[in-house]
Amino acid sequence: MSQIQLHKVDLNLLSTFEALIEEGSVAAAADRLHLTASAVSHALGRMRTQFDDPLFVRVGGKMQPTPRALLLADEIAPILRNLRRALEPAETFDPTTTNRVFRIALHSSPAFMAKLTAQIATLAPGAMIDWVRIKTTNQNDLIDGLIDLLHVGGPAHLADGIQSAHVAPLTFFSFARKGHPAAENWSTETAARYRYLQVAVEDTGGSPVEKEHRVLDRPRTLGGKVHDFHLAGPMLEGTDMITTQPAFVMYEAWRRYGLQILEPVAAPKDFPIRFAWSGRLATDPANAWLRETVIAAYCDQDIDITAQMQAAAVPLKE
Repeated sequence: MSQIQLHKVDLNLLSTFEALIEEGSVAAAADRLHLTASAVSHALGRMRTQFDDPLFVRVGGKMQPTPRALLLADEIAPILRNLRRALEPAETFDPTTTNRVFRIALHSSPAFMAKLTAQIATLAPGAMIDWVRIKTTNQNDLIDGLIDLLHVGGPAHLADGIQSAHVAPLTFFSFARKGHPAAENWSTETAARYRYLQVAVEDTGGSPVEKEHRVLDRPRTLGGKVHDFHLAGPMLEGTDMITTQPAFVMYEAWRRYGLQILEPVAAPKDFPIRFAWSGRLATDPANAWLRETVIAAYCDQDIDITAQMQAAAVPLKE
């Protein structure tokens, strides 16, 4: 295959390719781009020649991307996103008129996510919030412009080019099902009789709760492990397991399943939390508005939830 001459590439073809990938049909892509179907088909023909690949094939009545097209989609998405941002007029961001898509990577907290989404819908009715899962590639996505804001738990190293702001450390509580017998005489001895549920997340470098148990020489036995915080509620409701988690991510489960809150036997006291963003976007008005809005809402929610749980927690008898 001959080398592509970049100066001959029509940027409109990249926009057409993006629409085809996301819409899945020539007709839908044409509607999105305000073009005729024949114009999109012609553009697809040019791209097939340019990349020496069919890019899309019809399977079962639908247009399916080839492996080459999927690879191109991953490479082209950040390019187009950054290009659109670069071409936006400077200092013209208005939340009341924007239709921007904001992407936030945050540990699962349905109560906060719903509250913030509603708040942003009021402040910026045309904007959309895309909640992104926490995963090991988040920092790269932040640098590439694929996400706007990242919730960072723990002392994780941030890559060059990423800026951040600390918020209050997480407050941890233990949770068990309603009516759990351990709550009648909650102590380190009582806690050791029960098995624990662990929530395994990808960005902390291991369980900070497990580390505290080792430091205090208060061993615990794991009885189960789940991959996301929102699964903890139903797991606790149906078992006698106990879990120790941050207040912020357990609020909805606490309310929905009527969970018992216990003062933890062992938990981090100063577990750091930050919000991070790309240094390239530090002065971008839209990104600045987003992080100010999100961080303020997060801090208010965290203070409120922590106070409620502290009032409801069964104290630990030493």
